[in-house]
Amino acid sequence: MEAVLATFMVVAIILLVMSFTRPLRSPYIRETTDLRRLAYNLLSYMAENNVFELTLSRISASTGSTPNQCVFYDLGFLATASLPPETLYKLDIYNVTYDNLSGNLNLTWLGCASNYNWSNIGLVESESVTYTYVCTGGPDKIRGNIIYIRLTIGFSG
Repeated sequence: MEAVLATFMVVAIILLVMSFTRPLRSPYIRETTDLRRLAYNLLSYMAENNVFELTLSRISASTGSTPNQCVFYDLGFLATASLPPETLYKLDIYNVTYDNLSGNLNLTWLGCASNYNWSNIGLVESESVTYTYVCTGGPDKIRGNIIYIRLTIGFSG
């Protein structure tokens, strides 16, 4: 009987102490960890479903976008539908080319997708992740392309 009572008292004291203590990590660190996980989950989902191949196959060589325009509306729609409400993002896509003779690596900005006006609105809490992807699916003209993706995700203040 004494052992059961002692165990009950120890558990009650531990639970009481736990209710008054702070978590080991700050809320900011927990929030950015959640944002990072959310960003990588979104990019992995897009990669598994060949979204990048389909997006790149729709780009014609003659259309170039300026750095102030986000032209990947289909990527933006998918990202908006996949993310929680009030989450803001900007997805930049670059084509990576490597010159074997000179050893130079070149990044060519292809465009972006965003659900906010990133030139005027700042993010208070945000996390930026990068993702390198090699196109392996169809169509054949896209296969073998290396793309570099930078996703910034966060909340406005």
